Amino acid sequence: IPKVSIIVPCYNQAQFLPETLQSVLDQTYTNWECIIVNDGSPDHTETVAQEWCEKDYRFVYLKKENGGLSSARNAGLKIAKGDYIQFLDSDDLLNNDKLQKQISFFNETTDIIICDFFPFDQDSGDFLKIRYMNPFPSEQNYKDDIIIKWETELSIPCHCVLFKKELINQDTDIQFDESLPNHEDWVFWVKLFHHSKGIHNINEVLVSYRIHNKSMCSDTILMKKGFIDACNSNKAYFISRKDKKGVKLCKEKWNRIQGITKKS
Repeated sequence: IPKVSIIVPCYNQAQFLPETLQSVLDQTYTNWECIIVNDGSPDHTETVAQEWCEKDYRFVYLKKENGGLSSARNAGLKIAKGDYIQFLDSDDLLNNDKLQKQISFFNETTDIIICDFFPFDQDSGDFLKIRYMNPFPSEQNYKDDIIIKWETELSIPCHCVLFKKELINQDTDIQFDESLPNHEDWVFWVKLFHHSKGIHNINEVLVSYRIHNKSMCSDTILMKKGFIDACNSNKAYFISRKDKKGVKLCKEKWNRIQGITKKS
């Protein structure tokens, strides 16, 4: 039975961690390891993590100096032993049948499975329609969609995805860019999708995405700068691969982010 590595980066969110880890423990698919990466948290993350490691041997604890979300995810990827990778932020939740349902769709030509998500308000628990965006790229044109449609028609929270670990073994650049202030997930997906043989969308909500009122996304200037930096990072990737189509799509996306419409 294939093993799933669930990577949970933690920084100062110990109060949410038990609920998140419980959603892992409740999985109907049982062959998993859950790597809890403590990214130098000053709160009681370590105490909580160690309690869960004592509760079930499938929980693994990794402590590191603070380096940010990308650094924590990369640290988890380095020690992951599973056949599949599942990212899960320390305040989000998996439905108990998430892994079971997604795993059933893998085959020789499908290496990324995406599900729908429920964005909920931290205080009320209500569905936040304003923060919902379609997580499904076209199954035929996903490599283009992930570049062009990102954050206009498409956004994929990291925990919606389950993918074959062998994808990241194909290219040492498939990791999170630790120099980016945000949009690092977009850059990761662009590279991952570029190497994918095929994806499959499950039109079913299998994860919950907690929205905090004071989340980073509220800083629009910082987000736009990060978006442009990420777009340049994507373009540099395709230039290094001598991929003219990828470079062209990144230039088009850059123009769209800037609000420039080229006259035909």
